[in-house]
Amino acid sequence: MEENKKSPDRFHYMHVVKISVFSVILIIFCIVGMLAFLRPTISKSEKRELEKFPEISLVGIWDGSYFKKIDIWYSDTYPLREVMIIASQKFQNLYGVRSEQIIETKKNKVEKKAIAAAKVPTPEKKSVPVAANLPDGTVKEIGEMRGNIYVTNNCGYELYNFLPDVNLEFVQTMNNIFSRFNGVVNFYVMLVPTSAGVMLDKNVLDDMGVSDQAEAIKFDYDRLHPKIHKVNTIDILRKHNAEYVYFHTDHHWTALGAYYAYVAFCEEKGIKPHDIKTYEKVEFPGFLGSFYSSGNRSPELAANPDTVIAYYPKGTKKMMFNTRESYEFYEGDIISDATTYDTGSKYIAFVNGDLPFSYAHNENIHDGSAVVVIKDSLGNAFVPWLVDHYEYTYWLDARYTQATLSQMVLDHNVKDVIYEVGIYGASNPYMYNRYDLIGR
Repeated sequence: MEENKKSPDRFHYMHVVKISVFSVILIIFCIVGMLAFLRPTISKSEKRELEKFPEISLVGIWDGSYFKKIDIWYSDTYPLREVMIIASQKFQNLYGVRSEQIIETKKNKVEKKAIAAAKVPTPEKKSVPVAANLPDGTVKEIGEMRGNIYVTNNCGYELYNFLPDVNLEFVQTMNNIFSRFNGVVNFYVMLVPTSAGVMLDKNVLDDMGVSDQAEAIKFDYDRLHPKIHKVNTIDILRKHNAEYVYFHTDHHWTALGAYYAYVAFCEEKGIKPHDIKTYEKVEFPGFLGSFYSSGNRSPELAANPDTVIAYYPKGTKKMMFNTRESYEFYEGDIISDATTYDTGSKYIAFVNGDLPFSYAHNENIHDGSAVVVIKDSLGNAFVPWLVDHYEYTYWLDARYTQATLSQMVLDHNVKDVIYEVGIYGASNPYMYNRYDLIGR
């Protein structure tokens, strides 16, 4: 009896200890979050500037967007964010769940949420016509990890894990933005796979326990509103995977890879793409990109640097842009001379890198046509292909711009809107919060 009387006390004691430990940890994390001097301004792993504290705005306070920007700033610059991202990536690589298992074990739950989120019928998938009998460049050799990068055949790859519940938030965000502009603009979503999703054989992906990106993209596209145009990039890139469509030492696609996405966009829009052979091109050798820096400076990658190949637009070679430091516009080249750029920066040859707001005016076209591309850094190599089809081409970096779609439609008579989204952006709450803010 005495022992039984003491048991609740011991249970209560342990319960108090657990709550106390948890509370202390929570307080520590809160204190760290309040230490402004510890907040980073640049993400080394993502190679980008982090969100700045938003300027106060009465309109933003009224509609709530100002407070949402503060939430994004807080989460994006949290002092331990970089460590937590890397730890999360390593943890995901440890549990080794196959893409088929991820989809099947959550199927019933996911399907119910998807139906509730999208509330639209499943559209038919469009195919992209390409030349027959293309050589197969699929990589079948098993490699090994170098830091956070998978290296095989002297090429680096990012490993992707599909998270259906998170992707549904992205789908809902796109559907919400579309509903605001339905009938006003032609709305395109272009999900871009990583090189691993295009180049690596399914057996290699299964060996690493990572997801099939074609299945992930199909999952998202099937749940987007049927009137949203879905640009099918992965099929055309896989059919051309024997070509130089992705860099070997960097996470970006090449201008050639972006060209095939442009071909897929033209197919979706119903216009004829220009033949790549008719463009003037320039080459900048000696590029060692993000995979080299985050792959523990792999000797395999160092011995096989990339060459940045760029193609000059026909209509205009000039662009206007502003920076995060200034709203004033400056003139620059759509394709810059990257000859003297350091080995890790040559991708900046495309549209001067990641800028908040940029545009090009093609004086050979006089129909008032205008397109806006909401993009990440993959869009830098894609945008130059559009310049010859519109009088005005605008591109906004989703991470930095303060512009909104309603502003673009009102001020610039934009009729085509393209959300270019790297596949990681569809499973990144920071990114789809940014997409939502822009899509107002």
